[in-house]
Amino acid sequence: MWRRTVIGGLLACTTAALWASATARADDAGTKLRVGVYDNRAIAVAYGPSKYNPVGEKMKEYNKAKAAGDTKRMKELEAWGEKHQRQLHRQGFGRVPVNDLLAHVKDKMPRLACKLGIDVIARQCDYTSPNVEVVDITKELVMLFDPSEKTLKIVEKLKKHPNPIDLDTIERHHKH
Repeated sequence: MWRRTVIGGLLACTTAALWASATARADDAGTKLRVGVYDNRAIAVAYGPSKYNPVGEKMKEYNKAKAAGDTKRMKELEAWGEKHQRQLHRQGFGRVPVNDLLAHVKDKMPRLACKLGIDVIARQCDYTSPNVEVVDITKELVMLFDPSEKTLKIVEKLKKHPNPIDLDTIERHHKH
């Protein structure tokens, strides 16, 4: 637990430092700071069937535990599966952050940012000054998960539904 807190704090500090550095560069060069934003729902959709999702391995573990009659391990894996699915539903239908999913492709993000001329990648911007240009990079981030054509079609359909589903509705559907 403390590792997450420390890592989260370091990421926040690093993000703040990068933001300050990028803002200074934008001001010095007289150019706009480019912020890449994305739809978290699309990231969750791309992650689901990707090689990064451990569900397949967990299912193998479950079947092994079942064959061995290890009911304790089976219950642990069932609880993990329920929690994992619940979180993916929140991320895929709501506006729940996907930092944990993006962590799998984090090493590819600097190259992507450079290619797109992006200074910052963030889920959303609540306010931008006139020297900031917001660029939707959802598709480019989705591509880091090596999606199938089927996944890309689902991601494309999300654009037709720009409003996320509220968490209460997601919870009601999850229980059924």
